[in-house]
Amino acid sequence: MSTSKELWLCLHFPQLPVEIFSRGQEGAVVVLTHQRVTFLNRSACDIGIQPGSSMNTAYTISDQVVSFERDETRELKTLEHLAQLAFEFTPSVSIRTPHSLLLEVSGCLKLFHGLAGLKTAIQSKLEPLGFTTVIGINGTPLSALCYAEAGIGENTGDIRASLSRVPIRCLRIEEAAIESLKQMGISDCGQLFKLPVDGLNRRFGVFFTDYLARLTGERPDPQKHISDKPFFSSEITFLTDVTNLSSLAFPVKRLLGELQTFLRGRQLLVNRFSLRLSHRSHPARDITVLLANPDNDAAMFLMLAQLKLDNISDMPETDNVSLTARTFFETEAPSGDLFQGTQFQQKDGRVHSKAEEARAVRLINMMTARLGPQACFGLSLANDHRPELAWKPVALHTRDYWHEESIGGNARPLYLLSKPTMISERNSRPFMSGELTLFQGPERIDFGWWDDHEINRDYFIARHECGALYWVYQTANSQWYLHGIFS
Repeated sequence: MSTSKELWLCLHFPQLPVEIFSRGQEGAVVVLTHQRVTFLNRSACDIGIQPGSSMNTAYTISDQVVSFERDETRELKTLEHLAQLAFEFTPSVSIRTPHSLLLEVSGCLKLFHGLAGLKTAIQSKLEPLGFTTVIGINGTPLSALCYAEAGIGENTGDIRASLSRVPIRCLRIEEAAIESLKQMGISDCGQLFKLPVDGLNRRFGVFFTDYLARLTGERPDPQKHISDKPFFSSEITFLTDVTNLSSLAFPVKRLLGELQTFLRGRQLLVNRFSLRLSHRSHPARDITVLLANPDNDAAMFLMLAQLKLDNISDMPETDNVSLTARTFFETEAPSGDLFQGTQFQQKDGRVHSKAEEARAVRLINMMTARLGPQACFGLSLANDHRPELAWKPVALHTRDYWHEESIGGNARPLYLLSKPTMISERNSRPFMSGELTLFQGPERIDFGWWDDHEINRDYFIARHECGALYWVYQTANSQWYLHGIFS
């Protein structure tokens, strides 16, 4: 009897090779290897197609069958994506190719109120993804894998005894060894375990007996866990090419829902993501969506993605859409409201609520998505006393744009001319379609002697006889200039 206290849960995806192409879609789909059917979905099975059939045979049964060449690289990529989602339940997640994940769950059972609660949580998370999933639970990684592939269920007791009814075809051993055991009359692990270890060692080698020892827990079987560095990548392949943007709405919504599940499971936010539309006869089209503030709301993501898609005027036939996100931020824990709905007054005398902030962020997101990041920017202060060089444009999603309360004590106009305009002088006063009265200043700005933009100016606030306020300055040679207009 094993004394192992570990508990392993295996997520087995038996239909992964075909479901990476067909998930969530109707129609007969087969996956080929060397022009032979190796995997098929339920619809293809129902119409009489069988594994091992040639493609000609499949087309004879139905000319509506959709076929794909097996893509093991994409299978592994999908497994890695599913492993990232499983990281929500335990940090001990391992990939077991070709179609399984192994999770060590002994330390997280209390979080889910036991094994039943954990299984329910996992199934509710995976079911919307459209992948067929079989769960196997046992005390070692290999025994959990056997339980999943055999479809037996779970065991939390003695490992060796639980494996007695597992068929030897479920063991990860060479096919020649399985055939040899069958010729000996061995069909399940119960019969296999009755054979002497020395005899098995002589006949099948030390690797065979080592496998059995790791299977039963008599020897340790350490696993290589996935990195805790998050990444997100998912895609949907269309059985028939999509020819209009409206048909992309549902698959994009599905991918964004997966992104939301991933983010909220890991308590993360994202400030950008990318969509890729793949076309059979045209280069792929990449669409990047930027957010003003990091978020994890699929509804917000969908609205911004739709605005980006609406800008596409020429839509070639699309056979695949993928979504990736690589830059993440940790979720800030929300603070409680001490005063039950009231907020602290800001410096401008207004009361800023979270709802107002959310509306502002939503507006910025919409403007950026529709007009592009190059057309939407904020202002940030620069470390320079020269008015024309004291600010700089910054991208709104950098969250470093200018706020009024940060400008300091000296008054500055709302509108600054891109280039100061020379004005005349009358009676030793500046004149501009009327007399200007100086009532505040001078403010001496003598700066930039070390570069090519040296200035030596005395700034004043001047009032026009009509009541308008202007920001004017006088140079060392007594020439007056208009530089700004106050609101």
